[in-house]
Parts: sequence; structure tokens; C-alpha cells
Amino acid sequence: MIYNYKKFDKKEWNKSPQGKKSNIISNWKYQGLKESKEFIEQIYEEYLKSEECELCGEPYLNGNKKSMEHNHLTGEFRNICCHRCNHWKVDRAGKNITWCKKSNKYRVEIKRNYKNVLSKRGTEEECKEVLNQFIIDNPHWFT
Repeated sequence: MIYNYKKFDKKEWNKSPQGKKSNIISNWKYQGLKESKEFIEQIYEEYLKSEECELCGEPYLNGNKKSMEHNHLTGEFRNICCHRCNHWKVDRAGKNITWCKKSNKYRVEIKRNYKNVLSKRGTEEECKEVLNQFIIDNPHWFT
């Protein structure tokens, strides 16, 4: 018996709507998104409809790409934002402050262009003070 299988073309699959969706969702999961399958479908639909950043309000033009922003510790989805806001964001609720197991202290970190511009260890109160002072001293970085 002769079978006539259509040759699988990965490039064509990646260009199809189903292939794009599969690649984007797989990338989100690889980056650490931990949500139910149904909620990921909702996030994807929101991602497709989004025309401007939910944090700064800028439209996605001239290479300003969309990003799925999430908590890297819990995997919880936060919002759809531009690439710049996703990497430059400071969480004013204090989520830039984490517990460091190695030193048994809290740590506050802020990165710009993948480099630490602020990294201090101490008590939780000290870290909050340092973070608040940094935001006051550098408001142009967070607008």
C-alpha cells in the first residue's frame, strides 16, 4: 500500500495562526508562566487584542514589542505590556524585595538593560527604605 503524506513544512506551520499561538504559549510557559490552560487561552486572546502597553499606555509601534509580564517566583500572570516596561519595571508594592537564602537577609534589586543598578541586602525595612529613596531620586526611570 502506498501512502501519500503531505511533507511537513515547519516554516509554514510557524507562520500559520495556530503555529504562532503554539510558539507564543510555549515560550510563555518556558519563561515561567504557571496558569491553567483555560486562563492561558484568555491571556492569549488579550495579548492579540492589546494595542497599547497597560503600564505606560504607549502603542506597540516601531519595534516596541508586546510582552507577557508575570511574577517569576509564583508564575502568576500580571499584564500585557511593552518590552521596555517589562524589563524596566519597578514594583512599587515592594516585590523587588526578595528573601536571599544564602545570606539569610532581604535583598532589593533593580536592573536596567540587564545590569544591576541597585542591589542591597539588609532587613526588610532597610530594603524598603532603599527602594523608596531610589524611586524618589530617579523618577525619570519609572515614567
